[in-house]
Amino acid sequence: MEFHLQERAEHWARQGLPQEEAARRARIEFGAVERHKEDCREALGLRFVDELSGDIVYGLRKMRAAPAFTMVAVSILAISIGANAAVFRVLDAVVLRRLPVERPQQLREFTWINRQDSPLKVVVHGGSTSFAYPVYAHVRDRSTVFSDVFLFDQRALDVGMSGREQRVPGLLVSGNFLRGLGVSMMIGRSIVPDDDRVDAPAVAVLTHGFWQRAFGGDSSALGQTVAVNGTPAVIIGVTARTFEGVEPGSPIDVIVSITTLLPADEARAALGNSRYWRYRVMARVKPGVDDERVRLETEALVQQALPVDAAGDKPSVLPRVLVTPAGQGVGSLRRDYARPLYLLMTIMSVVLLIACANIAGLLLTRATAREREMSVRLALGAGRARLMRQLLTESALLACLGGGLGIGLAFVIRDALLPLLNQEREPLNITLGLGPGLVLFSIGVCVAVALLCGILPALRATRLGLRAAQARLLPGGGAGTSRLFGGKALIALQVALSLVLLVGAGLFVRTLMNLRSQPIGFRPDHILLFEMDASASGYQDARLSDFYETVLERVTSMPGVQEVSLSRYGLLSGGRTTDTIVIPGEPKGRDEIRVHLHFVSPRHLETMGIPLLAGRDFTVQDREGAPRVALANQALARLLPGSGGPLGRRILYARPDSDVEIVGMTADARLATLRESAPPTLYLPYRQYPQRQMTFAVRVAGDPLAIAAPIREALGEINPAVPLLEIRTQEAQIEASVRQERVFAYVASGFALLALLLACLGIYGTLAHSVARRTREIGLRMALGADRQEVVHMVLRESLVPVVVGLAFGLGVVVATTRFIQSMLFGLTPHDAPTILFAALGLIVSALLAAWLPSRRASGIDPMAALRCE
Repeated sequence: MEFHLQERAEHWARQGLPQEEAARRARIEFGAVERHKEDCREALGLRFVDELSGDIVYGLRKMRAAPAFTMVAVSILAISIGANAAVFRVLDAVVLRRLPVERPQQLREFTWINRQDSPLKVVVHGGSTSFAYPVYAHVRDRSTVFSDVFLFDQRALDVGMSGREQRVPGLLVSGNFLRGLGVSMMIGRSIVPDDDRVDAPAVAVLTHGFWQRAFGGDSSALGQTVAVNGTPAVIIGVTARTFEGVEPGSPIDVIVSITTLLPADEARAALGNSRYWRYRVMARVKPGVDDERVRLETEALVQQALPVDAAGDKPSVLPRVLVTPAGQGVGSLRRDYARPLYLLMTIMSVVLLIACANIAGLLLTRATAREREMSVRLALGAGRARLMRQLLTESALLACLGGGLGIGLAFVIRDALLPLLNQEREPLNITLGLGPGLVLFSIGVCVAVALLCGILPALRATRLGLRAAQARLLPGGGAGTSRLFGGKALIALQVALSLVLLVGAGLFVRTLMNLRSQPIGFRPDHILLFEMDASASGYQDARLSDFYETVLERVTSMPGVQEVSLSRYGLLSGGRTTDTIVIPGEPKGRDEIRVHLHFVSPRHLETMGIPLLAGRDFTVQDREGAPRVALANQALARLLPGSGGPLGRRILYARPDSDVEIVGMTADARLATLRESAPPTLYLPYRQYPQRQMTFAVRVAGDPLAIAAPIREALGEINPAVPLLEIRTQEAQIEASVRQERVFAYVASGFALLALLLACLGIYGTLAHSVARRTREIGLRMALGADRQEVVHMVLRESLVPVVVGLAFGLGVVVATTRFIQSMLFGLTPHDAPTILFAALGLIVSALLAAWLPSRRASGIDPMAALRCE
């Protein structure tokens, strides 16, 4: 620009003008230099950067000038954003995230369900996701729709290294598991089909996390030998950092071949048994193959491989086989907790909306107080869009500060969320690190918060036209009588959302109370429970039952022990076995009853405090080779046809030639969960129906946990290779059975109270500002004869208007939304009138308390002082 000015000045000088006149003429022709500079900067994009940096600096100055407002706003946003980030991280880890393997969208899992009246009878461990090894092999060898079919079994393994043994989660896999799943290796090699031969040397693959913990990430771990359940195995590889298994929330440490833990003859027997349905099966579907074709072919192959009965016939009614997507992992965690987690995410989102409405109300209050400032800016030539950008920048700064603190707070909130994710009793191991998904989610939330909090105040603050802005600058023009209708609309919104959360919290709390008050049918006090699985250490069939018998005798002889028994599952542990019994001589359609099976030892009823109403209990003679007997509870007795009672009745169970006599009747007791009343239950002697893993119940005279250490020591003397899987009291087991309901009640109540507090803060802030702006009006009212009580009542009445509007709107939202949580409730409906009434009354009382302080301040205004201010 200087060059052009000099050239033009020289041109006029050559025309005969004096030097000063030539320079003046050149500047006149060129125009405003500063305007040209701004145009150039704007063309380069530098003007926006310059203005944005100025907006940020100015916003920080405004925040520093109002530290109390900044601290309150940032704290509210940090709590709400942190809670949302924590729940999203858990939701991502459990529900949304795909397995870190090649092309996870091609993975499928096999499941099956019995069609109605299906007589399929197999030994099932783990439910309808279990398959027998020969069935898996038949599908693997004949399938045309899968590029690979592989098998696994997740279980705890005892790993011994350097003379020290520890119990770790592991996977027993087929030789093609890692290849078919598409798991990459960090070092070494994966398990291959040659490693899965019965006579092959045992090998093990470690996950990255276990390799770091056990070997410090030293590559010399390859080639070392570890003992897996007492069997020496050579470490051949370490998986990539991201692979932790195929069940979300259940990371594994060690992977071994399916044949590693058993002697060759036992391995051949177990893997060749078509009735031993233990293993889970996954497959990788070929590209372009239709899912229905996959299901039909897989079902046909599974049915071809089903075991035959003694006469050589297959079941007349075959199971239905399903092939479900497994790219996000397998297991019941996603199915059981996807809906609760989505509900929790909704709760947190509502809290975030309330926080945004609260911050928007505070910013709206500040915006009305800054109308004179905005008037000056408009009068000086600032455009409305420019002013809105400035105000949105200020709200964005608050959102960014709140989001930054919220990410840190998310790691604190996770400790309250992890109990939601449990498998039976043990909390799941969910990694809540600072991943890219969490960062992107937090950035998105911050942007949304900045817009939600800032757009209404920005529109309000810049709504003046130029003429109105100039009028504001005249004497007396700054006084306004705005009643903050926008602020009261935000109050109504906060009240409506708070009512939804309060009603939801009340429903969850009452559900928890209803569950805890249910009669359970047995005495849970002074009982210690522990589990053992001796089959993992090589015990089978009669040797397995003899081992459990030895444990019973040893624990019974310990001081302080009153009764000892064992069962397949502990009461109210969530575990169950269901099957169909046949009533001989009854017509078709009435001859079968679906029952819960409870495999127990003698004296189990006495140990658990379940009354025996008629007949006899099991004895030590009810064992292998003896006539098969059973006990029926009252619920089953009511379903048996005839009026003679259950004693002496004969039923068929497990096989057509298995004649079982009912020798006793027990009182009803809740078996699996508190949500289910006592189901029709058939008690069977465990020695006549051997089970792998058993739960021991020990009734003692004093504190049950005091005998835990002596029991560990005594059982270690019997066989240290068979560890106790878990020790807890029966009362702790009952509390664990309502863990999800308890956590939901606590979390929902906590955030409902937070929402109520935010709503009260919004009411207080809006009314306080309204009272401050109406000083002249209130002073005139009092000067004309209004007393203090009338002023208090006036302010309280006006505060109730947005509250009542919010309650009316909130009731509609409650009726429309609470039906989605109906399946999570117990003993009440989603539209429970007492809960809704209590929540509404709580909101009204809280709103009146929040409005009381501003109303008292209004009643204390001095009329003369108010008039002098004007």
